Order: sequence, then structure tokens, then C-alpha cells
Amino acid sequence: MLLLFNYTLNVGEKIEYKAKYGPLNIGTMYLKVETVEVIRNIPCYKLRLFAKGGALGINLYEDFISWVDTQNFRTVKFYKRQIEPGWNYEVTINYYDNYVEYDETRDGKREKKTFQIPKNALDPVALIYLVRFLDLSDTIRVPYHMDGFSGYAKIFIKKKEQCQWLGIKEECYVISPILPMDQNKSKEVLGDRGGEILVSSSKKIPVKIKVNLVVGSVIGHIVGIK
Repeated sequence: MLLLFNYTLNVGEKIEYKAKYGPLNIGTMYLKVETVEVIRNIPCYKLRLFAKGGALGINLYEDFISWVDTQNFRTVKFYKRQIEPGWNYEVTINYYDNYVEYDETRDGKREKKTFQIPKNALDPVALIYLVRFLDLSDTIRVPYHMDGFSGYAKIFIKKKEQCQWLGIKEECYVISPILPMDQNKSKEVLGDRGGEILVSSSKKIPVKIKVNLVVGSVIGHIVGIK
């Protein structure tokens, strides 16, 4: 259950990262609060996680866009475009009270699907921003849906460690959300291969993000804020 908060984000805020794919520096990644748009008569923040680059013949394109209700911070719409080695995928997902509608294209084949979801379900990009409003001293359970899997995500501090980012030295939170995956089972999706989100304790922004792909992972290290 989400608690009552003032879910205020700064439109235009952009956090920039250097992106690595394994040991390779492949390009850039950013998180951005792009604007406020009205989707199905609901004012929504348009939140974007974007990564693009390539090296040694490996080209990646990852574009995740989340439209989140400005009042109660639930996902209203989600868009994902992924081009990776052996994978070409595009999907638009419309979130309703208790179900979602998918319109997806995978390797040139288009398909529409419907899934049941918990009320006020969030997507992965929305979860990254939700962390700003939470008291991370306790484990938080929030409704979640993505890639056909529904349930409750668990957000908790895995550990604390000293970190340095953009000239700031402070204690940071290492967070590995546990997300619903298959037949009521869960796995540490951001942590199963050493991945994690490193969050500033003072600003509550991610200073490092790992995004697991179909093959391998992209890790973003913060290099700037606008």
C-alpha cells in the first residue's frame, strides 16, 4: 500500500550517466522528468530512462518511458523500446485499475495481450522515482507489474556504504528491489548478477543504476545533473 505523500518532481530534471555494458564503455544513459502530460484525463509525469551506445560491434538502444499519475503515483501508461543483440522489441502498456493492455511488436510480429494487476501498480522506472518519497529504514511493499508479471515489489536497503559522486562524499543506500517474476516466485532482479541501485542518502537520487537486459546488463554511473 502506498502512503499519502506530496509526489512532487521537478519537470526538466535530467540525471546523466556514463553507460557500461560489461567491461565496455558503450555510451550514455539518462533519467529525466520530461514534462506533465494528460493521459486518459489524468495528469501524469512523463519519466524517461534512456540508454544508447555501442562498442566492438555491440549496439544497444534502451528507451523506457513511464507516465505516472501526479496525484497518487501509479502508472497510467508505459512504453518500452529495446534493441539488443538478438532482441528487437517494442511495447505500449496501458494500465487500468485491475488490468493492463499490451500492444507489442517482437521481431516484427505484433500481438495484443491483457493481464490482471494489483490496484495502483507501478513499472520499473516509476519505482526508481518512488524511492525519493519513501522512508528506507523499513522494507516497503508496493504493487507492481511488468513483462506479464504482477504482484508486489519489495524495496529495502541491502546495505549502506560510503560513496562519492560529483564531488559529494556521503553514505549511500544500496537497494536491490525484489520483483514478482513467475508463479508467485521472486528473485532479486537487480541483484541476481551483482546489480544494484546506489541511492544518495541526502538527495535520494540514484548515483548508480544497473538495468538487466536479455543478454548482459547496462550499468550507469552518474556524471551530471541538470
